[in-house]
Parts: sequence; structure tokens; C-alpha cells
Amino acid sequence: MKQPTMEDVANLAGVSAATVSYVINHGPRPVAEHTQQRVNEAIKVLGYQPHAIAHSLKRGSTQTVGLLVQSLISAFVSNLVNSIEENLAEHNYSLILASAHEDCDRETHMINTLAGQSIDGLLLIPTSCRNGHLIDRLIQRGIPVVLVDRDIQDSYVDIVMTDNVDASKNVTNHLIELGCRRILCISFSDDASSALDRVKGYRLALNQNGIPIDENLIYVFQYASGESIEQSLLDHIHKYGSPDGVLCTTDTMLIDVTETLTKTGIKVPEQVRVGGGFFDSPWNRLLDPPLPIVSQNYKLISKYSVEFLLDRINGNQEPPRVKLIPADLNYTEGIR
Repeated sequence: MKQPTMEDVANLAGVSAATVSYVINHGPRPVAEHTQQRVNEAIKVLGYQPHAIAHSLKRGSTQTVGLLVQSLISAFVSNLVNSIEENLAEHNYSLILASAHEDCDRETHMINTLAGQSIDGLLLIPTSCRNGHLIDRLIQRGIPVVLVDRDIQDSYVDIVMTDNVDASKNVTNHLIELGCRRILCISFSDDASSALDRVKGYRLALNQNGIPIDENLIYVFQYASGESIEQSLLDHIHKYGSPDGVLCTTDTMLIDVTETLTKTGIKVPEQVRVGGGFFDSPWNRLLDPPLPIVSQNYKLISKYSVEFLLDRINGNQEPPRVKLIPADLNYTEGIR
């Protein structure tokens, strides 16, 4: 069915197309009240919808923000997206969501696609910490960018993310307090800043406790490769020996590692203690004792991300800001 046009509205109302435009855009010329009523009635009868992009160009704003995430798999990102959307809605902004699936080429494609949608700004969880040229390109096009959850080297934009170094150090210290000395750190990337920071926190905790760092106990497992973490973890244990603790740098990894160890007859936490996760889930309350889990404050991250981006959209030219959000370590077990 053919969509009604502005000309259709004008014909039904008995006015010019220019008059319809003045009514829809509230100017630039005044329209008599009785004429406005005829135009609005015609719009209602025909079900006419003004072209959103054309209408927004007249206002100089689309009231739309792009959000490109690295992946939608994790519960943390899902909750973060929902919270960002709620914060934007409070300011009458809409959200266009896209995922890069942890793929740099797809990230480049999606950034170009979102920029082509006439967005007012972009919130970006980057796949890599080395794709600064993508940010530079957007800034040159007049599209403000705020990095969320991850950093990009040499980027001159606002950044809002968890203090991953401190969070990882705290959970590693907790494992050490529980008696662990041979802690396996499983990272999800050798490129993403959040992953690098979590490994850095792990190293700091070992150094501060006088525990030598065994590079064989720092293992990068990338889910995007399609590899099975179960077989990969078992191969690693077979090659380098069993750890007495495991630091997992994502929530999905925490579940998979705990499940793998349990299936092979290794008792958690009696034989191997597992912690990390970086997103607290209700299922952890069902465990006895619960796992020590880092809980990122996605609500604060979304709040500041939206606040910073709208600042830039509204013309704020102050130097870039970095907002580190503290993370809680949730557990109830005593040190045994």
C-alpha cells in the first residue's frame, strides 16, 4: 500500500504543500488556527508520517544515538544496553543498537553504517584498543563519541568504564587470602583494554603478595574463535598442571570453567577456587558457598556515558574525561 505524502495531505486539507510543512515544523511562517486544524485532521485521516530524517535535518538533530557493542552475548552488556536506553529515553533520545561480534572488520562496517543514519552521537564498546583511527574519522565528521567499558589507545574522547585493574586485583587478593598460590588467569582477549587491565590487576596482586608470576598461568581464550573452552582448559591443565585457583575475566567464562572442573571430578571450591566473572548473577546465591564475583555497576556506567555524550552533543568542548567506576567483590564465604 502506497504511503501518503505531504501532497496528499495538502490536497485533502485544501492547502499548499508548503502550508502543511509549516504546520508540521511549527514554522517558519505562521498558519491560521483553523487551517492548522484542517491540516492536522487530514494527517490523522491519511495516517501520514513525516519523513524522520528530513524532519530532523530541519531541526539540526535526529534525537538519535548509536550504540555499538562488542558483543551481545554477556549478561553485563545486555543489562548495560537496557540501562543506556532508559537513560536516553529520559532525555527524549532514541537508540540504534548494533553489535560487532568481537570482529574488527565488522566494527568498521557498523560504525560507517551508524554514521550514515544521521546519528547525533555514538556510544562505543570497542573490540580493540588499537582502532583509534575509527574514532578520529567520526570526530572529523562532527559525531561525538564516548567510549564505554573499554579504552582505545591515544583516543581523545570521553571514557566511562569499570576500574578493571583494581577489581581484578581485589578478587585475586581474595583468592590468595583463601590460600591459593597457583592461580590460573584466563583472559578473553589479548587486545581489548578491559581484558588487558584485568590481567594487569592479577599481576599486581601476585607481586604485592610476593608470589612469582608464572606466564604459563596467564591464558587467553577467545570465544569468538569458536573453540571449546572445556577442551582448551583440560589441555592447559594437562600441559601445565592443575591450579588451585582460577581467575575468570567474564561471567560466561566463570560458568564454563566451573562446569568443566566439576564434570572432570575437580571439586569447586574444595580443590580449586574459582572467582571473577565481572557480572554478579542471581544464580550465584544458589551456590553454597557462593563464588567470589566482581559486580560491575552497569547503572552508573550507563548514567555517565549518556551524560557525557549529551554534553558533547550540546556543544561541551572541555578536555576529554575519564570516569572509572568502582566494582564490588560479592561473596559471603569465610576464609577457610
